[in-house]
Amino acid sequence: MKIPFKSLISFDKNSSIPLYIQITNAIIKNIQAGILQTNTKLPGTRELAELLDVHRKTVIAAYDELLSQNWVEVIPQKGTFIATRLPIIKPSILIENISKEDWRNKLKKRINDNSAIYLPPHIQQKLAFNDGLPDVRLAPRHEWARLQSHYIRYADPMSVGYTDPQGSIRFRTLFAKYLNETRGIQATPKHIITTRGSQMGIYLAGMAILQKGDTAIVGELSYRAANLTFMQLGAELITIPVDEDGLQTDVIEDICKHKKVKMIYITSHHYHPTTVTLKPERRLRLLALAEKYQFFILEDDYDYDYHYANTPILPLASADRHGWVIYVGSFSKQIAPTFRVGYVTAHESIIEEMTKIRRIIDRQNDTILEYCLADMLENGDLKRYATKAIKVYKERRDFTCLILKDALGDKIDFKIPDGGMAIWVNYDTSIPLQSLSEKVAKQGLYLANGQTYKEENPTLNACRMGFASMNQKETEDAVRILKKAI
Repeated sequence: MKIPFKSLISFDKNSSIPLYIQITNAIIKNIQAGILQTNTKLPGTRELAELLDVHRKTVIAAYDELLSQNWVEVIPQKGTFIATRLPIIKPSILIENISKEDWRNKLKKRINDNSAIYLPPHIQQKLAFNDGLPDVRLAPRHEWARLQSHYIRYADPMSVGYTDPQGSIRFRTLFAKYLNETRGIQATPKHIITTRGSQMGIYLAGMAILQKGDTAIVGELSYRAANLTFMQLGAELITIPVDEDGLQTDVIEDICKHKKVKMIYITSHHYHPTTVTLKPERRLRLLALAEKYQFFILEDDYDYDYHYANTPILPLASADRHGWVIYVGSFSKQIAPTFRVGYVTAHESIIEEMTKIRRIIDRQNDTILEYCLADMLENGDLKRYATKAIKVYKERRDFTCLILKDALGDKIDFKIPDGGMAIWVNYDTSIPLQSLSEKVAKQGLYLANGQTYKEENPTLNACRMGFASMNQKETEDAVRILKKAI
């Protein structure tokens, strides 16, 4: 059967998204939907360029991007084919016909308050290899201050009173468009709730989904705050291995065959803490398993915007057809940690339940901040800042990795991350991280002491070393202190 590529690949030449990225994303969506099957041959670049009425170089760039993300493979003398490692996915309807009552039955929960809460350290040193934080000196603070001043002075009195607990409708409308353009997520305002950061989103989602005794799967060395949230809500956690390709989905299926799983928590881009990215074939497999065994996927995409090797793979939420993926993120990493605007995108019934819970613990989000962010989305300030920040952080990643290898290559081991704001570094066992952390702190440098993940792996002597918040001079000073202490 001849595949109608011309009708399958749609794009907007007037969009701010580059044409080759639009074509790339359109092909990926057709793979995820099962329309383009494994081993399907794609048209030649010249043929597809003529079909789509675009320059051949645009199609070449799109194919290069697909190849870099492992969605396709090139066979010499034969052409470009959909990768053989991808699982076979059958085409499915857009939304499964599940009633609101069925969804509400899935969302009943009970809270458990017996877990110990870990409080992260307050970093006081000016030099810091932190967990992976942005450089607030780069943030568009002048634009932010100007907009805040405007709304505080001139906003309609109704808009600075009690507003919708789900979030500003104007912001959610603009943000839904932004999610569609940048992540391929088909959301509307009713599918979005704003929060005070991603951690609040994780908590609200957990409250809406988990009952005491439910099983939740997390990766080994997972984001500890998320683990504590699920434990505090009474969930039983099962830890599974994470390798260079991300969560091992075969292990997930083995568990599901013998036990009812309610939720899986993942950081699909730049896994926290080890920074690996979940590969395309495992993304598709995980979505297929969610549909088969009916578990929720809580996708924490905390720094999707910062990917340096190539365009980031689209989130799982972009391919979700049945409402099993709950997508969480925030602007804290993109602008500044104190900029407390986060979001959750999910099935309408989940958002309704989360809004009820949010109404109890926090009446509403910061409406003025949402107005400012809406303006920054609409006038392009946010996009201009993000473009500048990605370039700066990539340079800092490259510089930090280079001087760490030069100064301490025989004492540490790490892989250069494809994205994010931190490097996962393993130290030689002859260098106990806890004592090293105490030593460098006295010299004005913060370094994590490695104890966060000791409970899960007592032999581990590793930590995350954030590179984004220091410029090159500061990084040189920090590495000099570290080397001298070692």
